[in-house]
Amino acid sequence: MKKIVILVDQLHSHGGIEKLVAIKANYWADVFGFQVTILATEQEGKPIIYPLSIKVNFIDLAINYNRNKSYFSIQNLLKLFKNVFEVQKILRKGKIHFAIVASHIPITYLLPFIPIKAKKIKEFHFSRIIKTGSFSDKFMDFIENKYDSLVVLSDEEKKFYKTNNVIVIPNPLLPSDHYIDKKSSEKENIAIFAGRLAPVKNLEFLINIWERIACEKPNWKIKIFGETKGDYYNKLKQVIQDKQLEDNFLFMGETSNLSVELSKAKVFLMTSLNECFPMVILEAFGMGIPVIANDCPTGPRNIITNGFDGFLTKYNDIDDFVKTFNKFEKDVELQNQLSKQAKNTSQLYNIDIIMNMWKEKVFI
Repeated sequence: MKKIVILVDQLHSHGGIEKLVAIKANYWADVFGFQVTILATEQEGKPIIYPLSIKVNFIDLAINYNRNKSYFSIQNLLKLFKNVFEVQKILRKGKIHFAIVASHIPITYLLPFIPIKAKKIKEFHFSRIIKTGSFSDKFMDFIENKYDSLVVLSDEEKKFYKTNNVIVIPNPLLPSDHYIDKKSSEKENIAIFAGRLAPVKNLEFLINIWERIACEKPNWKIKIFGETKGDYYNKLKQVIQDKQLEDNFLFMGETSNLSVELSKAKVFLMTSLNECFPMVILEAFGMGIPVIANDCPTGPRNIITNGFDGFLTKYNDIDDFVKTFNKFEKDVELQNQLSKQAKNTSQLYNIDIIMNMWKEKVFI
């Protein structure tokens, strides 16, 4: 029986990485019969946000890095030494076969050098398109070359790595019990966005788009799902108030039932400045919801086929985005066609297919 350890910072917050860790850990334990342990550094006694199988072991090492300081500060370096000691002890005692770093955490830099027999794997859930050739980039190239495998999410992302240990495995999609094959005419005029409320999601741009849409189509609403706190959220809320869009641009907070909310919508909108391989697009497609996305570097273009299961608009071009939405909005037949193809595209990422890629490419 293969023994796997997954290294993360925490599993208490809503997020794509957290959801993926839970999905994969559960599948590997329940379906493949692997012994799976998740090691967290900063769970802080909070409940796990996404359900874990009873067969998955979860351990909080309680390292609790000071996020307000550099990882290379004295305080955090001392915590890192403790982190390495605890991980090494568990990996050796458990005779672990595979150690996977699933999020960007301090031990990323040191795991390849820990003298253990386990194969060391690093997953990447962010794009490496922005590289300057700086010392830090070269340093990361050196570190990454020491891993047995680097798992990236698309062939486009693979091009940004200089090492020969890169494997492409996209994100998986779990089938949803909430999928209902509805015609577009049977749904309300609702668009949806879900994700972190962070500057990289470019939500000011989405507000400007919606200001124009709401002016011409006041019967449409957009629902925004994500954590409603922090400076960026407060900034967005003020912009909404200034533009008098409170009735059309709705902040809904976080949800643990995104598939239910997606099932009520006609379209998903994404205006990110950059993405890697957005799991939320797969989730929308799985519910038969087409996506209109800003054609940002990598990410959406690796999933969406323009005009087939969704649309890719010119990068940060508000006129093109509004024009594309209007084209979608006025053509019910097009909406139904895109919905059908989006559902078909989602089948390419069925969890059984993707997990077997892990089994054949990594767990060997």
